[in-house]
Amino acid sequence: DGSVSRARKRPRIGVSAEPARPTAPMLGSEPPWLVLRLVGPFLDAESLAAASCVSTACREAFTAEDLWSKLLRSQYPSALGLLPMQGNGDDASGRSSSPYRRLFALFRSASARRRALPPPRLALDDVTFAIDIFAASGENTLSFVVAARDAIAKTGRFQFEVDLTGRNAAVGRGEFWSVRWTALRAGLIGFAPLAVEMMDAKAPAARARALFGGATGETWATGCLPAPGCGGATVEAEVVFEVSSEERLLEKVRFGVMAQCRYVSIDDGLRYLQHFLL
Repeated sequence: DGSVSRARKRPRIGVSAEPARPTAPMLGSEPPWLVLRLVGPFLDAESLAAASCVSTACREAFTAEDLWSKLLRSQYPSALGLLPMQGNGDDASGRSSSPYRRLFALFRSASARRRALPPPRLALDDVTFAIDIFAASGENTLSFVVAARDAIAKTGRFQFEVDLTGRNAAVGRGEFWSVRWTALRAGLIGFAPLAVEMMDAKAPAARARALFGGATGETWATGCLPAPGCGGATVEAEVVFEVSSEERLLEKVRFGVMAQCRYVSIDDGLRYLQHFLL
């Protein structure tokens, strides 16, 4: 009857119909503290920094000084010499100042500051060179103007070459001859023309001996240039003449800017000129 059926439906006291199943963790719950500390030593600096932003517990775990001390010792061991002697790790407010983490961030940012120089604001199309050559008697042997773009640049260096064959310019047998090299700014819209003297020097004729027993020889002149800004490496201008025959006929002239006995790059040469032409 009805009373019997109702009795059958009542659960027995103290007897469980099914064993209790373990409750699955919620997807948004945080991993245990110990797990975070175990993961930390296997992360790099970028991963540690990103993980420390997840939650308060992650921040406490991934900003631990032992983790950052290990990274600092492995990558920037010299930074350890900047640690305070007391080493208590607390600032005036009583909070952890994290010296290892701050030092690691300081040294890591140093590499980012070593960025490439900006491109020069002056271009080869904006520069023209004027060369005046005088014999030992003071007579003008040869003068010419050439755009920097039209001169033959030497493999990316700020060194240019002009072919003088066919001009029949001879400097003769004097003890020396003189050269004046002037750089001019041209082609920039809205800028007044400007010029800077790169060299006014003498080239000893005694250097113009034949090379390897041939009929061609070289001589050169150098002159110190003012260093832009405060100090800097010694900058020099150099002009090299290639001559032939007993009459010292000018075959080629090469000119450029050097720093520490090496020709600078085209970009570095333009950066130098823009100090005077812009």
